[in-house]
Amino acid sequence: MPAMPPRGLKMPKVEKALYASALKQIKNTKGYTRVYFGAEFCQWRMPSPAAALRAYYISSGLGMKLTLLTPWLTDTGMKRAKAILGKLADAGAGDIEVVVNDFGMLTVLRMDFPMFTPVLGRLLVKQKRCPRVPGIMDRMPEPGREVYTHPGIEDPVTVSFLKRFGIRRVELDSPLQGIEVNLKPLGLKGSIYTPYVYVTTTRHCPSSFDGKSWQAFVGCKLKGCLKNVIELDNPAHEAGILMRGNTQFVENAVLPEGIAGMGIDRIVHMEELP
Repeated sequence: MPAMPPRGLKMPKVEKALYASALKQIKNTKGYTRVYFGAEFCQWRMPSPAAALRAYYISSGLGMKLTLLTPWLTDTGMKRAKAILGKLADAGAGDIEVVVNDFGMLTVLRMDFPMFTPVLGRLLVKQKRCPRVPGIMDRMPEPGREVYTHPGIEDPVTVSFLKRFGIRRVELDSPLQGIEVNLKPLGLKGSIYTPYVYVTTTRHCPSSFDGKSWQAFVGCKLKGCLKNVIELDNPAHEAGILMRGNTQFVENAVLPEGIAGMGIDRIVHMEELP
């Protein structure tokens, strides 16, 4: 039986956030205090400016904060992202977080939208997420194992860079081999996602092929990713890979013990594959 905390000790509070890729997913919000809305992995799945503003109003009406998810971006995607941010800024929605998965967006936020709070997204946090890693951990020399459990954001140069752009929060996965991190001495806070662990993403999206061309490179109207999830098996590991559109995931509903002690004060729950 786990030891109980000393009487009178105040336990750190962990915020719970609901992940929503579409407006219809903002439901069953009991127990959540924040909504994550938008797209992490594909610029063609970003919501319209009107939908983003609607998500803000819905969240506010339910007494919840909003975090806007943005993906990696081409010049075309950046224009779309700026339109979304402009719509929210014009509405006075200055209390929004923006998850950044493209370094160009950091400059845009600092120069054009300083009212929003930047957050470092999963695509820019270089965790080792490959599902083959747990199977080889016991064969690795001890000094090298930490490379596969630490997220790679703890060195002074990286921390200085993040703070220069006003980043005080980083988004993390719970990979199959576990995670070891202490964000508190760095002056950072962390969010951890469950149950789907991001593994890898690409511009070459198989769900965007219309029989003649890959729409992902020019503007995807097909959006086959919204209709299909592909399950992949690999003899090198037991974890099945789930692929939606251009991105692969593994499922891991187990969160590390003592996340509050790591400086992680938010859990982002995905009821559906992003």
